[in-house]
Amino acid sequence: MNRKKYPVVNIGTTSLLTIFVILCMVTFAALSWLTAVRNAQLNERVQERTEAWYQAANAAYEKIAEIDETLQEYRADGRWEQAPPEYSFSIPIDENSKLRVRLTTHAPDSETSALYTIAEFSEVSVREWDGDNSIRLFPADGGL
Repeated sequence: MNRKKYPVVNIGTTSLLTIFVILCMVTFAALSWLTAVRNAQLNERVQERTEAWYQAANAAYEKIAEIDETLQEYRADGRWEQAPPEYSFSIPIDENSKLRVRLTTHAPDSETSALYTIAEFSEVSVREWDGDNSIRLFPADGGL
């Protein structure tokens, strides 16, 4: 009459462990896939933004080349005193920012010296900044 008593979950332990491992693997695979999709989207946005910045920078360099030609003409004609002391312009990068460039002219010391200095070549936000990030925790009248 001595019978061995077996645990309630004896044969199903391996099956339960296998199911648990498979569920973990499926969960990690789904998380990895979602992360890869988000990284791909971020990469596309960064690439578009970088291309827009370089297009604006190239346009700025073209404009600087035109200004350089104008200043060379002022120097060649001997009317350097008529040259403006400063040139400034902006080129839009996207809807939120622009590239601002400012050149300061200076009298040439010799035939090969520079006629201007790039005083500013920077990206500037065109959106108005709203610095109010306050959170209302309690009602204004003091009551809850």
